[in-house]
Amino acid sequence: MLDWFKSGQESESTGLQKMRSEFGQMLDAGRHVFDTASNAFLGGTDLEVIRKDLFATDKRINKAERQIRRELVVHASIHGASEFPACLVLMSIVKDAERIGDYAKNVFDLAELAPSPPQGKNLERLVELKDEISQIMANCREVFDADEEEQAKELICEADRVENRCDDEVRKLIQDGAQDKMDTTYILAYRYFKRVASHVRNVASSIVQPLHKLDFTSKIVKQGQEEPKPEE
Repeated sequence: MLDWFKSGQESESTGLQKMRSEFGQMLDAGRHVFDTASNAFLGGTDLEVIRKDLFATDKRINKAERQIRRELVVHASIHGASEFPACLVLMSIVKDAERIGDYAKNVFDLAELAPSPPQGKNLERLVELKDEISQIMANCREVFDADEEEQAKELICEADRVENRCDDEVRKLIQDGAQDKMDTTYILAYRYFKRVASHVRNVASSIVQPLHKLDFTSKIVKQGQEEPKPEE
């Protein structure tokens, strides 16, 4: 879908390569704020130490989103209707990249509001999910840069599994009768983690899906589930 994004002949400072670079920086910054906020929530970082950096990075993400939007309008005006679909795709996924920063701030809010850091099995599960999501985000940047369709499909399936695990944890907490403030905190944390994974999946979908199917990946996930497991 995004072959055009890699083949432009315009200068690095004003053309498509600049937008590509800016979007890649948004993905990197999103991973940084997610890792930073999650580490603070999970009890590994002093909140005041990372507060300024986290919010400054989020502002850079927002600024990059506005900048890319402006550049897309100019690009579409110059090059015409033939590139409208690809411009619309990029317009969509920059919003996904921006939303990652918003959910990271939500996780940071939990770190401030929670009565205590996560503990026990929920701490173990959240740390594991955080590490998986962070790695998925790193892989997404690589897959996007390389425009690798098969790897993008694998990434979509990985993100879907993370989302399902987050849903399972929320379901367990509710069915077990969440009773205290920490249970509420865990539910929110799992939901925020799920949304981050979902937005990363949306970015990956831009590599394999046409415009009208952007973000809709159920068939890709189903195909991934149906693939035979390699023999041991």
